[in-house]
Amino acid sequence: MKIVHLFPVMGLTVAAIAPVAGAPVPAINSRVDALLGQSLLTATGADAVKQRCDAVLALGAEAKAALEARKGKAAVDTDWAAYDTLSLILGDGSAEMSLMSETNPAKPVREAAEACYARISEAATAVGLSRPIYDRLSAIQTAGLDPATRYTVDHALTAYRLTGVDKDAAVRRQVETLQKAATEAGLKFAANIRNDKGDVTFTTQELAGLPQDWLDAHKPGADGLVHLTFDYPDVFPALRFATNRATRLKLMSASDNRGWPANDATLRTLLEKRYAMAKLLGFPNYAAQATADKMIGSPERAAAFLDEVNVAAKPGADADYAELQGFAASVDPSITRVERWDSSYLSNLLRKQKYNVDAAEVRQYFTLEKTRKGIFQLVHDLFGSDIVPWDTPVWDKSVTAWELRDGGKVIGRFYLDMSPREGKFSHAAQFTVRTGIAGRQLPVGALVTNFPATGPMDHGDVDTFLHEFGHLIHFLYSGHVRWNNQSMNALQWDFIEAPSQMLEEWAWNYDTLKTFASNDKGEPIPADLVARMNRGRKFGESIGWKNQLGYAAISLNFYNRAPDFSLDAMTQEQLARYALFRQPPGSHMYASFGHLDGYSAIYYTYVWSKAIALDMFTRFKADGMRNKATAMDYRRKVLEPGGSMDANALIQSFLGRQTNMDAFRDDLAQK
Repeated sequence: MKIVHLFPVMGLTVAAIAPVAGAPVPAINSRVDALLGQSLLTATGADAVKQRCDAVLALGAEAKAALEARKGKAAVDTDWAAYDTLSLILGDGSAEMSLMSETNPAKPVREAAEACYARISEAATAVGLSRPIYDRLSAIQTAGLDPATRYTVDHALTAYRLTGVDKDAAVRRQVETLQKAATEAGLKFAANIRNDKGDVTFTTQELAGLPQDWLDAHKPGADGLVHLTFDYPDVFPALRFATNRATRLKLMSASDNRGWPANDATLRTLLEKRYAMAKLLGFPNYAAQATADKMIGSPERAAAFLDEVNVAAKPGADADYAELQGFAASVDPSITRVERWDSSYLSNLLRKQKYNVDAAEVRQYFTLEKTRKGIFQLVHDLFGSDIVPWDTPVWDKSVTAWELRDGGKVIGRFYLDMSPREGKFSHAAQFTVRTGIAGRQLPVGALVTNFPATGPMDHGDVDTFLHEFGHLIHFLYSGHVRWNNQSMNALQWDFIEAPSQMLEEWAWNYDTLKTFASNDKGEPIPADLVARMNRGRKFGESIGWKNQLGYAAISLNFYNRAPDFSLDAMTQEQLARYALFRQPPGSHMYASFGHLDGYSAIYYTYVWSKAIALDMFTRFKADGMRNKATAMDYRRKVLEPGGSMDANALIQSFLGRQTNMDAFRDDLAQK
């Protein structure tokens, strides 16, 4: 998951520091440098957060007023550069607040950062609705510009028009009010999920089947019961290994109800404000507004794409489900219908019997530390970069800091915050800290996950680690473009998952796994085991993609109409159209579906990006997964350009042709 902030949608992305009218160039540059050069991530008190917030907003307001007052001929090196300075202030200011609100150990700091994020978002909305700024930018003559800069300016102007900047002042004020309310609802929606850590209790007997290392790490409390949270290291192994069906159902039901009932009203508010804003801007619904500048173009095309993938996935999914249902009778005759809370458990047992691969056997070869070292080595092997420790303060003792280097030269920095703790973001995502600008500032990012700090980890966690690290290196490698509007954050959202999804393929590659995966005796993972893993990998994959189609349909259909429907009924309807599994009775999964805020209507992007990822991967399949020349070509043509050109152009540059769904269809057809 890539955390994408408000600014690209509102016509604002972080960009280069350059002159602002009304202030000498060195003065404004040095003030921006001084402000953003001081990290606030280790703040221990709310006062420091508020002071930084006030400073960001004051400098942003000054830069905005100066740009709005500009006269004379508009040009890239004046007006556009001034806009970039303004968006740099607000973009990096908000990125830091977002990360702190999700990770800082101190609750007052998290709350202050969340409040500041809302204030900066409000300021960004005002910039996105500033007619004087839009008039200055639209007056720039782009005919003589280099193609990348021309694309960047045109892309920003398109985003501006999507905010309604060309509407009259009264409409712009209404949009500003609605956007503020939507931002506040989105922050509350995320906080309700993040703060609902869960306390689901079980007897030790109810947890029969769990690996001994997991049981050792989950001892009963004073009441004699084992208390589980909703953190990944608690939930995923229990769903995979618990032999007691009631245990799996109880845990999944509780996990699906994170944020409920509070998020019922909160999500309704978010949907209502976004719908009202879209209608005000002349769109039939918010999905139409959200897809207008994406690769897919419209909610109608998104819906057609979901149906197209569903047709391709259905034969394999139906066959796998029938096999799983037949297998269930031999395991637990009481299972007359395989449900979602049975899927992971039964699939593991079936793979063990049919393919001789057991998740409990596989997980003994992976730990967080080994996986980290292996991924760092993979980056070196493929892309020629080294990763070394970065000596800098961190916000929690478990957080580590690193530098990405090419030939000894630092090209980016990042933090790893990898394991659960109280009040922390509960999923896995890459966050921006500082957006890189060529010759100006290095890119700085953060990877936030929830993997077990010690002991074995599931192979699925390795897959997730690689996916999120794919976002991180994409961000870091794209941090040396001319304008920040050309960084990865400016890419179309429905492409942004593709590079990460492609990198997941290396989690199944023996030549990669053997470099770091080993058991507690130091024995490397056997080639035969990895071969068996790959044979069993395809089982249930089509079922998984149909489930993803169900989630994508929920996202799309929550936003492609007036929000006058039952959230429960719409969720059930969309799952029934695509997914083979139902929600647990009495659960409300939409309340914990965090993507309904940040990704809004475009959760389809995971499926869309998968098709692109497998298409790009065809070059590696042909040339070799560890072919350095191909990997470097990919780095130069897909990762480093960031958002300096349309995603279709990036793909065509690497593949030598336009993308298609052939590889995805072939993958879905494999058994």
